[in-house]
Amino acid sequence: MSLNRRPDLVLVGCGHAHLLVLLAMAHGARPNARITVISDTSTFVYSGMVPGFVAGRYRMEEISVDAVALSETAGARFIPNAAVRIDGPGRSVQIANGATIPFDVLSIDVGSTVAGFDRTGVRDHAVSTRPIGLFAKRIAETTQNPDRFPERIVVCGGGAGGIEIAFTLFRRLHRLSGHAPALSIVHSNSEILEGSSKRLVRRIRRRARLAGMTILNGRRIVAVDDKSAILENGERLPQDLVVWATGAEGHPFIRNSKIPIETRGFIKVRDTLQVEGHDEIFAAGDCAALTRYPRLPKAGVYAVRQAPVLTHNLSAVLEGRKLRAFKPQADFLTLLNMGDGTAAGGKWGLAFEGRWVMRLKDRIDRNFVAQFPPQVPAP
Repeated sequence: MSLNRRPDLVLVGCGHAHLLVLLAMAHGARPNARITVISDTSTFVYSGMVPGFVAGRYRMEEISVDAVALSETAGARFIPNAAVRIDGPGRSVQIANGATIPFDVLSIDVGSTVAGFDRTGVRDHAVSTRPIGLFAKRIAETTQNPDRFPERIVVCGGGAGGIEIAFTLFRRLHRLSGHAPALSIVHSNSEILEGSSKRLVRRIRRRARLAGMTILNGRRIVAVDDKSAILENGERLPQDLVVWATGAEGHPFIRNSKIPIETRGFIKVRDTLQVEGHDEIFAAGDCAALTRYPRLPKAGVYAVRQAPVLTHNLSAVLEGRKLRAFKPQADFLTLLNMGDGTAAGGKWGLAFEGRWVMRLKDRIDRNFVAQFPPQVPAP
C-alpha cells in the first residue's frame, strides 16, 4: 500500500481476535500506521469465564480485560462509541455520535448477537446472553436478592452456552436458597450440543436428569410474556426468568453496511480473513463467515486461532507483503462448567468429567485473561 502519509488502520470491536492483535502490537508487532480502536464498551468480558461468574466462582474483575489500557499500550487511539454503519467502497466507519472515521485498512471483530430476540415479548421479558458483559451484570443482580430469587427458569437454547448457563445458574440459586429451582432447557434442534459427541451429550443429559432439570428438544419458543414462555404448539412454560441463549446471528448494523454478508448476517471472508471483494477490509471471530468453511461453529477458539493470522495480514497488506491463510482445526476441546466445582468435556468423540476437568478449564481461562493489563476493581 503506497501512500504519501501514514495509513489509517481501524479496528472495530474488541473481540478475542482483536484483543490478541492489540497484545501483539503492544509486544512489538505494531505496523507503521495510525491505529484506531472503536468499541461501544471499554471492558471486554471473557465469555469462557462468564458461566464461572454466574456460578459465583469468579469476580467481575477476574473475567474482564481493560480494552482502553490495552489499546494505549499498543499505541492505539480508543474511541468509546458504537459503529453503526460501515461503508466499504467509501472506506469509512460511521459511529453512533454521527462522526465518520476514515480508514485505509479496516478489521472487524464485533462478535454476534442472539437469534430470535425480536420474537414477541422476548426483548421485554427475557435476558439475552449477548452482549456478554450486560448479561453478566443482569445475572449478578438476579442472584443478589434472596427475596426475589427466580424459582422457575426457562433457558432458550441447548448449545454449549445455554447448557453452561443453565447448570451454573441452577447450582448458584440452589446453593443460595437451599432448594433447587425448576429449570427447563428448550432447544429447537433434535438434540442438545449439536456437533458434540454422543458420549458428552449422554453425560450432560444424565446430569440434568439427576438434578431435576427438564430438557425439551424439538421445541421452539415463539413468544414470552411476564408469566410464561410460549411454545410453538401453544404450551406455556411458567417462568420467573427466561434466559435467551439461542444460536448466533449477525449484528443489525452489519446488515445495514456496505459489505458482503451471508444469510445469517455474517461477513463473508476468504481464507486470508479478507472480506470478499475488499482486500483492505478484514473480519474475524463470530461476525465472520469463512466462505470455504460455511459450517464452522461459532466458538471463541477459532477467533483465538485467527489472531496470529490477522496480526500478520494487517501488517502485510499495509506493507505489500504476502498474506497467510487461516485453516481451522478439525476438532477442538469442549469444556463445560457444571457449576458444582466440576466440568464436563469432550474431544475426538471422547467424553470426561470431574473436578480435574474444572481445574483444567480454570487454568486455561485464567491464563488467557492473565495476558492482558489487569482490570481495576470497581470501587
